[in-house]
Amino acid sequence: MLEKTYLRDSYLNENHFIDNYLIHRIYRYDKVKAITSFPSIKHPKAQLCESTLEKEVCLIKDFDSRVVKRLTQPFTIDFGDFRYTPDAITRENDGKEYIEEVKPACELEKPKVINRLREVERRLFRKGINFRVITDELTSNRLYIANLWQLYRHRSYPHDLTWLPEARATFGACCQLGELQAWIHTQSIDIASLYYAIAHHEISCDLHTPFNNRMELIFNA
Repeated sequence: MLEKTYLRDSYLNENHFIDNYLIHRIYRYDKVKAITSFPSIKHPKAQLCESTLEKEVCLIKDFDSRVVKRLTQPFTIDFGDFRYTPDAITRENDGKEYIEEVKPACELEKPKVINRLREVERRLFRKGINFRVITDELTSNRLYIANLWQLYRHRSYPHDLTWLPEARATFGACCQLGELQAWIHTQSIDIASLYYAIAHHEISCDLHTPFNNRMELIFNA
């Protein structure tokens, strides 16, 4: 693996930092942490995750329409008296960018942890860089996470969606999941293409509710 890339604190003053960091991919070597990968549509390279929480945050961000690009474990910042490796850096559709730290909420009860994060936030703030901490409160709805994993499994496999215009003509703007599933069956269409359509925002639904016959589906224009 490649060694860590270190950015000097002074480097954060340069404009091309904000423009170019998302095109780089830095692999990290760690003798203790188990690093897993997450293939993402928010970056051409697989994301590296050091915990299940980080992987589930990647999953949520992958389906978040506000997120334009996201890169995990991007670099290590050398502040001089200490070094800091962000868990991720994110660019959103409003143009704002955030360095992100992902931690269980219980970790924020530790004075050493919270003091370090506050110091990182202060130093980044002086450089005009946004910083935020993401906790496991974001992943607390386990049904939502399960639904996203189901869509994630179907998203990358190519499916034919030529049936969508006919389905819209048949049901109008919306219908229930059970109704559409029955219609898809009569048309001899692969049911997986329905989940593919939801994953790619051709069809909208409330992913915080179970996939059952009564789930309401909305056909996007």
